[in-house]
Amino acid sequence: MAKLAEIGFLKDVVGETIISTYNGDGTPNAAPMGVIMVDERHVAVNLYNTSATLTNVKARRCAVLNLTDDINVYYRTAFKEANPNSALPREWFTKTQTVNAPKLVSAQATIDVSVADLEEVSKEKTEATFIVDQVQATPRFERVYCRAFGATVEAIIYATRVKILVNDETEQKRVSQLLERIQLCCNIVDHVAPNSAYSVIMADLTKRIAVWVKNEDSASN
Repeated sequence: MAKLAEIGFLKDVVGETIISTYNGDGTPNAAPMGVIMVDERHVAVNLYNTSATLTNVKARRCAVLNLTDDINVYYRTAFKEANPNSALPREWFTKTQTVNAPKLVSAQATIDVSVADLEEVSKEKTEATFIVDQVQATPRFERVYCRAFGATVEAIIYATRVKILVNDETEQKRVSQLLERIQLCCNIVDHVAPNSAYSVIMADLTKRIAVWVKNEDSASN
């Protein structure tokens, strides 16, 4: 079994993953989440109390952490409405043998985990601590780094927060700050990858954000 450190994790440093679980009806669910390595045998993640991921983790007591450099997978798991019929493709997933959870077929590495502890840390979030059951990784492939990848991932993360906060009158300053950061990410993508999968995603994301903001403005008037 591979070790967390061998696939890039560092103690107390957030690593971006896609957490996959089974919904109550047995369909796969997946969402991008930042995960912290506690030690080589444990990881922790803060989950929103209203999220499907937390509901599924409570029910089945397990999950899979997927590592991928496919930006389309990041986007379409973050915003399910970007998929046909707002549902993730079933063919993206297969069952892992270690825990009762699905894994992404396209992932370069997967980490099967079981719940060690669930602690509600606020009215909004629960900290889930997981035991690492198995780490699997494909042979490492070093690829040229493109700034557009990191910028697009950052924009997706910021946008998930905008979607949650845009209707909260007390969070409008924070929303404005997030929108400024997203614009900076858009500028990077426009500069280094103007005609790419990254630019397509950023254009679609920008349209979605405009709808959220317009709906909030309409509700306020």
